[in-house]
Amino acid sequence: MDQDLLIKAYNAAKKGQSYALATVIEATLKGTPRKSGAKMIILEDGSLFGSIGGGRNEKAAKEECLKAIKSGKPAIVTYNYFGQKGQSICGGQIKVFIEPFAAQKHFIICGAGHIALPLSFIGKMLNFKVIIIDDRKEFANKRRFPHVDQVIVGDYTKALGKLPLNLNTLVMVVTRGNEHDFTCLKTVIKSNIGYLGVISSKAKRIKFFNRLKEMGIAEKYLKKVNIPAGLDIGAQTPEEIAVSITAEMITKINESHVGTDKFQDKKAK
Repeated sequence: MDQDLLIKAYNAAKKGQSYALATVIEATLKGTPRKSGAKMIILEDGSLFGSIGGGRNEKAAKEECLKAIKSGKPAIVTYNYFGQKGQSICGGQIKVFIEPFAAQKHFIICGAGHIALPLSFIGKMLNFKVIIIDDRKEFANKRRFPHVDQVIVGDYTKALGKLPLNLNTLVMVVTRGNEHDFTCLKTVIKSNIGYLGVISSKAKRIKFFNRLKEMGIAEKYLKKVNIPAGLDIGAQTPEEIAVSITAEMITKINESHVGTDKFQDKKAK
């Protein structure tokens, strides 16, 4: 692969961006603008680097890449250059392998208390980049969280404003008080992140949503908030609550795979 493309892929992964690699795996000997081995990279924001030939077919391949990034599923597509309606008249045919690469998830935990600790352990087990934010040095430190990737001590709003907030970002709000929880929630609620959860009771949910509506936050943003966070598994301990929260996160991440045949068969028994 071209070194520049490797660097683009590396930088995308480092920034927490997903991308797809399109490779010409088969081409006829004559007519096609690029031959086997030609590659291009498409980032999740639509940025394109490299080329598999340009024109209408490259545009179509770009759309396939964006679909693959969302679905996580590779694909092989065929494009013709035979001069038929809407096609190039160069002649020939290419087959392109579309391979999506999911970026490492960034798991931001707002709060460093008794639920945050088991959450951080499970997050690392799931290969997330785990970031802890708290304004208390006695809780937010590497002695308490030696296993996480980053510990930030300070104001929640300022800390969140410096972190990447995109579809590969998961945010769980478990601070020590309602006002801190609300501060974190209102700071990120309009961000296009992959998951947003808040530790809460149903009464707290109503209170928070009323305040957000008074601030002019649209319903479409409220619908994305998981509050109370976690699946109902009857969780009692901090560890059980952490399991319920991460289970819900995985459900959101793997939404297109939920409802597989093996679980359908289990329900039928």
